[in-house]
Amino acid sequence: MTSVRQWDILIIGNGALGLFLAEELATRGAGSIAVVGPRGRASGASQAAGAMLGSFGEVTPETLRTAPGRARFELGRAAHRMWPGVLRRLESEGAPGHRPLRVAQDSYVVLNTSGSYLDSANFAAITAALGAYGGPFEEVDPAGIAGYRPRADQRALRALHLPGEGAVDARRVIAALEARIVRQGVTLVDQEAEAVIAADGGVGGVRLADGSRLEAERVVVAAGARSGPLLRGVAQAADPMPTFAGRGFALVGRRMAGPPFESVVRTPNRAFACGLHVVPLGEGREYLGATNSVAAEPLNSVQMNDVHFLTQCAMQQLDEEITHHEIEEWRVGSRPVTLDGFPLIGWSALPGLYVLTGTYRDGFHCAPLLAANAANELEGKERLIDGMFAPSRGLIHTRTVEHAIEEYVEHCLAGWFESQAALHGTTGWLAGIYRRQATAFYSWLGLDFGLGPDLVAYAVSSRQNAREIRRGLREHGIQPGAGAASGSGSGSGPVSSAVAGG
Repeated sequence: MTSVRQWDILIIGNGALGLFLAEELATRGAGSIAVVGPRGRASGASQAAGAMLGSFGEVTPETLRTAPGRARFELGRAAHRMWPGVLRRLESEGAPGHRPLRVAQDSYVVLNTSGSYLDSANFAAITAALGAYGGPFEEVDPAGIAGYRPRADQRALRALHLPGEGAVDARRVIAALEARIVRQGVTLVDQEAEAVIAADGGVGGVRLADGSRLEAERVVVAAGARSGPLLRGVAQAADPMPTFAGRGFALVGRRMAGPPFESVVRTPNRAFACGLHVVPLGEGREYLGATNSVAAEPLNSVQMNDVHFLTQCAMQQLDEEITHHEIEEWRVGSRPVTLDGFPLIGWSALPGLYVLTGTYRDGFHCAPLLAANAANELEGKERLIDGMFAPSRGLIHTRTVEHAIEEYVEHCLAGWFESQAALHGTTGWLAGIYRRQATAFYSWLGLDFGLGPDLVAYAVSSRQNAREIRRGLREHGIQPGAGAASGSGSGSGPVSSAVAGG
């Protein structure tokens, strides 16, 4: 017989967003609460995160160019101000003499020549944002950064010191949150949620992988990159935004030679990812990350070329002594990526179903604020953040097709040069190939607005991926134009068109 248990609030997802929300609700006395998710968190973003507490370090020219971009940035700034209090609260319940959850107090952003012109543009955007928002910073000599000893031909020419942007140990924060909410009476359900159940015109609960059910009139989907399938299960009522999985690979190594890093050291964002970075975890352990590639669904494995790419970049761009590191952990996680690149936060069209996902690389950092906002909405109180990110919205357009094509070209060039691929031609010649590739994709798709460069890279890598993007647009009520209609019947796709053109 299928067992049934009833709760006041069910939270699907036991990553940072789900756990912070459970803590917020339990602190408010919101009733009986259960958090559903396998304890191992396979393919989850939180368990693989470097957990940099940074907002300025992530800035690109796109960040402040549009109102939605500014709103997301300011959300991150507001969350950043909450972290000192969060850490004091979590550490106050720890055992005497325990290690601090914060592992780095500051960050350095280095501008080297390992990428492309995109690095310079992003470095300039970071500097401009610091000036506009009054963020503390200082330009310093890269040679003075503790632990930073790159190869001579990949050394930094400039560096910014950001004293307010450090990092926490993501896994120890998660463990501290779990311990706290269990003491508060929250139940952790060590299972995979298989489906959201609709009942009587609203949400009814959750069906678990073992066939049992948990019932509640309020259900929160905060399952990261696994949120999409759960929402699609009630798609007609919930009208979900298409989501994808941004797979990232990182590793933790133990230092065997040379002095350690004492701060976060990172490059600007580049090549479809958050840039190369190192986070000192203490006791000789250093987190090195992180790659990013968009996939249709979460993956637990990593391709060998990602391992090679990350380790080569770390040994050459950060510290040559990293070649002696002993690897202790391989970390793979999938970040939730929406079709328009913006988060999904708020009530869905299905009564009682709340959505908290699509945060991409901002989820861990923004979790305290998003949890407080979600708790307010679950209690019928005023929301704390802008309503433009509601899950039942249309796509947020921030790029023209022309702008998106050039952005894709810049990211491709950054990835090409960082991987040290041989170039038998000029940079302009290579850019032309990427430009024709992206132009062919948009012509085939027939859109009059642009997508993020990471989604374009995903689409042009195979016909199947391109069709998945088109299907997602149609499911969200966006009909492709004439270009897509003619391409869909010809059997040719954006990849073959680009190759033929190049």
